[in-house]
Amino acid sequence: MAKFPTEVERSVTVRVDAARAYEYLWDVVRSSACISGLESCKRIGNSTYRFRYQERSAGPVSLTVRYTARYEGNGKDRITFATVPGAGDNTEVAGTIRVQPSGAGSTRIVLRQMIAPETPIPRLLQGFLKSFVEKEAAEGLRQYLAHVKQTLEG
Repeated sequence: MAKFPTEVERSVTVRVDAARAYEYLWDVVRSSACISGLESCKRIGNSTYRFRYQERSAGPVSLTVRYTARYEGNGKDRITFATVPGAGDNTEVAGTIRVQPSGAGSTRIVLRQMIAPETPIPRLLQGFLKSFVEKEAAEGLRQYLAHVKQTLEG
């Protein structure tokens, strides 16, 4: 099976203080509502969550991303997450969320993520799918951060 690791970093500034932004992002199930195309996010253990996305298609290839990730936070300005083995998972993830004060009452949220979905595709289509994964990953982070901003400021 082919894997397509893709790294993306995006940021957004929100008009809330850093403590409130961190608290919201640390509540993984609650903040996962901001992820477009997410079917479910369930807590399955201490700081461990199972994610399942809606099926996505590009031409003859379709994919339902599934992964389990453990989150670690320092309680102030940094949250990290990384894949842990889970039954039926087909994607690896790793990332960091940084929460940085940005002027009076504002916070900059920086999200850097690596995602590597595993797909059973012929070698001929691998180049096409890699560009699809890269585009989807970048757009997914942009939409997530836009939804986080709307939720926190709303």
